[in-house]
Amino acid sequence: MKPFLPLAQQMSEELYSTVCRLHRRPELSFQEVETTRLIKEKLAALGLEIVDLGMPTGAAAVLRAENPPKPGTAVAIRADIDAIAETERANGPVSSEIPGVMHGCGHDLHTTCALGAAALLNGVKSSLAGDVVFVFQPAEEVTQGAAEMLRHGLMEKLPARPRAMFGLHSWPLQTGLVGVRHDTVAAGKTNFRITLKGRGGQGGFPHECVDVIVAGAALIEGIQTIVSRNADPRKSLVCAVYSVHAGTQEFFVTDTMTLSGSVRALDTATLIMAEQRLGQLTDSIAGAYACAGNLELMPQVPPLENAPELFELAKRAAQRAAGAENVVEPPPMLGSDDFAVFGEIMPVFYFQLGVMDPRGENSPLHSPYFCADHRALPLGSALLAESACLALESWAAE
Repeated sequence: MKPFLPLAQQMSEELYSTVCRLHRRPELSFQEVETTRLIKEKLAALGLEIVDLGMPTGAAAVLRAENPPKPGTAVAIRADIDAIAETERANGPVSSEIPGVMHGCGHDLHTTCALGAAALLNGVKSSLAGDVVFVFQPAEEVTQGAAEMLRHGLMEKLPARPRAMFGLHSWPLQTGLVGVRHDTVAAGKTNFRITLKGRGGQGGFPHECVDVIVAGAALIEGIQTIVSRNADPRKSLVCAVYSVHAGTQEFFVTDTMTLSGSVRALDTATLIMAEQRLGQLTDSIAGAYACAGNLELMPQVPPLENAPELFELAKRAAQRAAGAENVVEPPPMLGSDDFAVFGEIMPVFYFQLGVMDPRGENSPLHSPYFCADHRALPLGSALLAESACLALESWAAE
């Protein structure tokens, strides 16, 4: 089969039009109603079979191969569709029309690339070696959308269960480059909440109070030692407090403090170690300051690991789409993505798509100044299409 990039480049205007529509109307997690409507319209126009998941947002559809050598074989492509709560300040070609909401993580681009791949593959469905499932996932930003789709029976409602799933994410790489990693791409994440209970009172009688402010300060300092003194320095770990809430009256000793934060690690063992140390520090430091301490752990997602058996195939797909000289292996990120939830039930592969315009200044993901280079759209579309095709062809040859 011929490379998809030339065909994708012919679709540039349509891809740009789609990403602009999505960018102007960003929607937060589990609120992507207008986005979902547009996605379904595009999929239906291609003749794909829409899968009824019984969800108000998010979509899934199946592109049926016309003459598959092994009926019942399928591969999946996933894109996330939600936006972030941020006021856009980028001076890009198009801006958000929704106050306080923007596509600051590139999900509009991901969605457009998946729609582009659907159009490309639909054009060659007579020669596809199996079906292609397209999954447009809501609520990635709160790392809950993948699990919600599975709870609504995504896998059970498909005509054939996919053998693998491919996805991509905007990355701080120059436009035209594709990142292909052989192992972990993104961190596992656990949120935590610590509540300290003391005894409030008059500031002039400190001996009659149990001051949670002092205990909380010691606990925050102690938590920093999990990274510096408990973790293997050769392994990446983030463990930090991000919010502190205490007191309603000024100048009085309060009796309650709540700390919240998260733990992020690239391997499960390090994540578990940090969770255990959080519990030990909470108990010991609270006790040392005569407080009661309670730790609540809220696991979010496991580390996102590219399946080893998909690496060579993904690398070939990237080379066909971008050229061998433009395929790189960037370091992993300590951010998280619930694409990892799909990785718990099937092999997955997560590409890193360069979206940084070499002609201008570029801001990081989730910055109010983030602006993805839309010239990456044809490459992202071709990359996903090549991945699906090569996977199906390799399984047909088994």
